[in-house]
Amino acid sequence: MTKEILLIDDDDDEFEVFDEALHSIDKAIHCTRAKDMEDALEFLGSSSPAYIFIDFNMPKKNGLECLSEIKKIKKLENTKVVLYSNHVDDQMTQKALALGAFRCLKKPNMINLLARRLKEILTA
Repeated sequence: MTKEILLIDDDDDEFEVFDEALHSIDKAIHCTRAKDMEDALEFLGSSSPAYIFIDFNMPKKNGLECLSEIKKIKKLENTKVVLYSNHVDDQMTQKALALGAFRCLKKPNMINLLARRLKEILTA
């Protein structure tokens, strides 16, 4: 299951946990991190990951704003974008899906639960 994944999240610890959970699923998964939308656009200029996970709470632009920008990029039309946040609720989920999100995932507080949720998304 070799997949390239981009995580847009300004929190260093969140990236470490996310990356560890991915590698517990499959060591061949490659995850790149962008700290904000500007970093993400630089990476996306030369790459088209299979999945993009976006945190909601970030400086400059929030996750929904980032999602909206990413969905405008033609070469990413087949990339699955997931809003990934501690604050996912029904209203945010509806907004994200309306903007073209593949799914919304509330950040679990246990790494084994995160790995299970990620595996469900990556194999859907």
